[in-house]
Amino acid sequence: MKRLLILCAISLCFGCSNDDPADNKPDAGPSCNYTLNWGHRSPGGAFEPFKDGDDAEITLGFQGFRYIRSALELKDVKAPSATYSARIVVDGQTPYSLADTPVKVSEEGGALFADEVLVFFNDIPIAEIVAKNAEITVTAKAAGCVGSTKRTVTLRDDENCVQQEDGGLVCDNPDGGT
Repeated sequence: MKRLLILCAISLCFGCSNDDPADNKPDAGPSCNYTLNWGHRSPGGAFEPFKDGDDAEITLGFQGFRYIRSALELKDVKAPSATYSARIVVDGQTPYSLADTPVKVSEEGGALFADEVLVFFNDIPIAEIVAKNAEITVTAKAAGCVGSTKRTVTLRDDENCVQQEDGGLVCDNPDGGT
């Protein structure tokens, strides 16, 4: 019996390794990051990145959805598609996040652009966010790489529209036309 215990003790010493299996994997190289800019398209179609302190217009959309219609510029990455997520901190409100959302990308001038990037504010009454600052961190993933940017914008609602009980919109025509 003594021999069996000694044999088991010796085999445990030589049969097991304290090496972490992750240490034996080939080096994956440096992390894959790229430059990400969050902004909007100008009326002429040019991309304009948001700067800290810029105004961001809240759109009141179909069925009462409230969002900033924005765009992303992904530099130094090539991919056929991307996903984006956001963390939103509005002054005086509980921070929240938007989950990864797929978005189409297209190449223009050596960079990728994603239009129709919607940053939602659905769970906070509009009166509690207009004219407030919002710190918005946008993260995008493309081709196994990650880009992230953070901007603080002032939320605006300059449209003359009122949401109706049925979810529709009634908008005043500011020039008095029909």
